[in-house]
Amino acid sequence: MSEVELLDRLADAVAKRVQPALPVAIDLWDVEAIGAFLKRAPKVVRERIVTLPDFPKAIRLPSVQSGKTDEKPVRSLPLWEAAEVIAWARSYKGWTGGRPRKEI
Repeated sequence: MSEVELLDRLADAVAKRVQPALPVAIDLWDVEAIGAFLKRAPKVVRERIVTLPDFPKAIRLPSVQSGKTDEKPVRSLPLWEAAEVIAWARSYKGWTGGRPRKEI
């Protein structure tokens, strides 16, 4: 196998494993993704950020734990709309304390 063929096979294998990023307008983030965006540890996000009263509300999709369709759905881990989290963070631009100003 030539080097070119080997590189082509490697490129194909990498392409199959790489998932394209979803647009921010439709993406849902978990605490780890929010932490990466805010440069905070997931624990800090979970305990101090998402609990703030002005933080966007979480989405909890229904789920069945064992995979049986006849079982009662349980609440899954919370997710947040990426665009709302970004807008929330931007609302603190220039913030020096107190509540952020509402845009008119």
